[in-house]
Amino acid sequence: MKRSGQEVKKVAAEQRLIHKQEFGITVRNFLSHLNRIAGMVMDDLRRSGGLSWRQSLRAWRYGFRRINFRIYGLDRSGNPADYLSYYQALKQLPINDRFSEIIRNKLMFPLMMRHYGMPTPEIKGVIRDGLFYPLNPAAKLDPLKFLKESCPVGERLVIKPIWGWHGTGFISVTHTRNGYQIHGEDISMHALANIVGNLKYYIVTEFVTQGEHGARLYPDTTNTIRLMTFWDTEKSEPFIARVVQRIGTSRSFPVDNFKASGKGGMSALVDRESGELGPAARVDVKGYVTWYTEHPESHAQIKGAVVPDWIKLRESILSYAHRFAFMPCIGWDVVPTHSGFTIIEGNSNPGMPVMQVHGPMLTDPRIERFYRYHSVIS
Repeated sequence: MKRSGQEVKKVAAEQRLIHKQEFGITVRNFLSHLNRIAGMVMDDLRRSGGLSWRQSLRAWRYGFRRINFRIYGLDRSGNPADYLSYYQALKQLPINDRFSEIIRNKLMFPLMMRHYGMPTPEIKGVIRDGLFYPLNPAAKLDPLKFLKESCPVGERLVIKPIWGWHGTGFISVTHTRNGYQIHGEDISMHALANIVGNLKYYIVTEFVTQGEHGARLYPDTTNTIRLMTFWDTEKSEPFIARVVQRIGTSRSFPVDNFKASGKGGMSALVDRESGELGPAARVDVKGYVTWYTEHPESHAQIKGAVVPDWIKLRESILSYAHRFAFMPCIGWDVVPTHSGFTIIEGNSNPGMPVMQVHGPMLTDPRIERFYRYHSVIS
């Protein structure tokens, strides 16, 4: 067989074409970055956090939203340079580069995790433009058929956006002997079908029942553990940067998300060695933090509680992060169950307030080195 070099030239030409396309993607990402900055500015103008103009200027100088500046207590004490600012957090986006698209996708990333044998909720199918498409060869179903065939009596499902954030759009559907429920509230089948019929890009999964640990903290929400893993380029291994236990409240129901809006849940720092919880923080609409050693509604003890089988859970997540070494930054949302744990989803750009309400990230040399390597900080 003659080797004229034509195939090599063809491959080289195709690579040049791909690089040109990647330049377009880079431009698109840059414009998206500018849009996020504009959104940060507009949101910050609406929510001052009650800071004086002097403190506001100080927050902006260091790249913080004013509400976060107050959450971290920087309006009173502390060194802003020890904290990852909101602007710096936006610079995390290129760390995983285009693989961020996979992590953000609540259909694709769980499918990849299942490929590696990781424990994730069973995916029933997807909803597009109001029609349900099962993952098995069955035909697409309209909303009424979907409810009848995929949600029989005794079934509980989760319906959520494939591209979503902060628990927005989360729907929990239960079919009891008395009919259907959304978040525990009765609803007629036709009313529920009407809701489903208006959904565009959603995933349908089984509902994961949390174990005794989460149910004791607050039984009305699924209380997830957020583990943040980074890839250490010097040691060629992943490490856990920080772990928090998110805990729901009546204000955050039906999810456990920690929000600086007065409507979020709580966040308790988890000791990376022992799995023991510290006190939990809750933030009001002005960014003031209240600390709780026990849950204000369930009255369950928070401080001193220990994540069950913590060492096994921690080492499992590190093992999984090693398999995803091409994604250097992953936030894992994990639910301890009666038989082990389940990974609900992943995050490519984990939020900082839920983490840094417990203290600065950049005082940890390994974390500081990670962010410096990826040019998030200089």
